[in-house]
Amino acid sequence: MNGSPHASLLALNCGSSSIKFALFTPEFERIFSGLVEAIGHGQTPRLKTSTGETKEFGGTGQGHADVLPPLISDIILPRAGAISGVGHRIVHGGERFKAPVRIGPDIRAGIAELTPLAPGHQPHNLAGIDAAMQALPGVPQIACFDTAFHASLPAVRREMALPRRYARDGLLRYGFHGLSYEHVAASLAGLELSGKRVIACHLGNGCSICGMLDGTSLWTSMGFTPLDGLMMGQRPGRLDPGAVLWLIEQHGGDTGAVSKLFYHQSGMSGVSGLSGDMRTLLASDLPDSAFAVEMFVDRLVQEIGAAAAGLGGVDAIVFSGGIGENAAPIRAMTLQRLEWLGFDLDSAANAAGEKRLTTPDSQRQAFVVEADEERIIAQAVASLLA
Repeated sequence: MNGSPHASLLALNCGSSSIKFALFTPEFERIFSGLVEAIGHGQTPRLKTSTGETKEFGGTGQGHADVLPPLISDIILPRAGAISGVGHRIVHGGERFKAPVRIGPDIRAGIAELTPLAPGHQPHNLAGIDAAMQALPGVPQIACFDTAFHASLPAVRREMALPRRYARDGLLRYGFHGLSYEHVAASLAGLELSGKRVIACHLGNGCSICGMLDGTSLWTSMGFTPLDGLMMGQRPGRLDPGAVLWLIEQHGGDTGAVSKLFYHQSGMSGVSGLSGDMRTLLASDLPDSAFAVEMFVDRLVQEIGAAAAGLGGVDAIVFSGGIGENAAPIRAMTLQRLEWLGFDLDSAANAAGEKRLTTPDSQRQAFVVEADEERIIAQAVASLLA
């Protein structure tokens, strides 16, 4: 593909072990996109683009900061033409950042200060900012925050049952995956769900639930950090605080070791002893793999029930993210266990990967919405540059 004749908008989405990117025209037509997977964790990063190109980056020791410069210079820029602005997904915005903002030294420093709240993500987000600024000096850089969508949560749900001085110090339920949920919210009108109570399930390596009323977040499963809520690829989800204290004692007070356990060695990976990738677990005949899948669905159904209670009912469920969009068995197991809530699964539609997963006469409806955080980022960039 040749360079775009118009100025492009670049969206960079640096995850815990991946980098997603997309180039858009000013009219938000997707020009070119790609995904680098398997960054860190002793693997060789692999790129696949929307035009079918593949590439490996260096060896097993390559991190985000190593992959980003050649990715931008060798892969993205030759297809971009001029770039008018770059948008970055930033996982944690804390109390300070509740809307997209143009990045300057003060803003970058503020993002860096929040690293302890999202240590598995924030450094990679900062690496994306630094690499883009170096490759594109003078081009506006915009930060888009995953926590911002949940600023609408009622105070009684944002605060924890602790002395309230801790909430004033910033110990709050922030929620995450907000850019994904913003895209789901923008899709509701097309699904005839405007004004409805919708439970959106973002299921990937990281997993969470958002309870929305007319596209506004009123309930979320994640909290102060991205560790809370659902069982995930490597993260455990909801834990008894007493279990956390016990684990710290078992590790001789080494909070670093416990943090590593929670961020990298738990969830589906820890329970199965095989992998945190749902595709691998569904293809496995090992008992612990089946147990991990069963636990994942059980926790998901419980959290959906909590979200329904928080919304005062539910009209529809939306699945998104890598698991939500592609793992038909997980969708089927989940909806079958929610028949009591009025979900009547259309097995053929689910197996075929259709957008609507429930029968026409189902009391409640379920859909698949393809995640598109990059489009939300590009729209934010264009809005701030207007």
